[in-house]
Amino acid sequence: MHARVMTALAALILSTGVASADDSETTLHAAIAPNGDEIRLVTMIGGKSAAATLQVGKAAATKLEVGDTVGAVEVAHGIMVAALSITDEKQPFRIYVGDKVTKLTRPAKRYDLPFAMAMASTPSGFTVFFQEIEPANTNEAHTYMVKLDKAGKPDGEPKEIAVPWWLGDAAWNGKGYHLALYYAGEQQGARLSMVSITEAGSPEQHPDWASAPGQLSDMNLVADGNKILAYYRGGVGDRMHVTDVTTIGQWGGNAKAGKDLGALAADTAIAINAKGQPVRVKAAPVTKPKVEAKPKAAPKPKAKADAKKTKAK
Repeated sequence: MHARVMTALAALILSTGVASADDSETTLHAAIAPNGDEIRLVTMIGGKSAAATLQVGKAAATKLEVGDTVGAVEVAHGIMVAALSITDEKQPFRIYVGDKVTKLTRPAKRYDLPFAMAMASTPSGFTVFFQEIEPANTNEAHTYMVKLDKAGKPDGEPKEIAVPWWLGDAAWNGKGYHLALYYAGEQQGARLSMVSITEAGSPEQHPDWASAPGQLSDMNLVADGNKILAYYRGGVGDRMHVTDVTTIGQWGGNAKAGKDLGALAADTAIAINAKGQPVRVKAAPVTKPKVEAKPKAAPKPKAKADAKKTKAK
């Protein structure tokens, strides 16, 4: 399968019903700011108008990049961090904190395409996972990991780690990371799979099966006390589900039963608030340009009355 087709397929599986100007596959990533504002990071794959935009609260959306992008957004330590993977030969990885943009270099001399991303908050800051696929071989994924401090500043350059599985989200588990993965190898949609990795990025086991196959997107991992919970869109129709994924099971084992949390509209994404609770965030409405009403024609001036005739001598 061609790499562009594969990335578009991934975007289609993950996309929310966000309107775009053409046939771009659009994904809404949502978060809640420290002051309660809704954050919307929109990324696109394919189409002539593909771009990434960021909107905080009711402010106008800001265009971050043009072209195919995948992204992630995280709120912790009193700040918001957005991250993008773009199509760029030298510096494909971007970190956004406020008005500052940090461009990061791929550690290997290669030129691959953006595919998936995940980000987790940690006690010392944040960790971002960038994932790309090879244009000539879409079965080969390369995952890069970079740590940020509490201000969102990278602590060194990205490094490649041995995580070849399709990333969905990440969460700090106290000693390393839980990674939520998409497994789509059964041609029945996608299945939630879980794996844990060390703080340095080494897998600790083979991924398990954490859900039945079907519709699956918008994964959000939450560290809730001693538990790791996965919130996601899944099941039959647009529904929000939650599954306790603290314990990593077995590949091919019995899928865990998730709890149905109710309807989740197609144009709505899942965000996690400061209390670790899921919040539904709708896509920003598409505003059409105002059409100015044509001004009414000015009334024709009335003909002046005939001048009074002068009195006869």
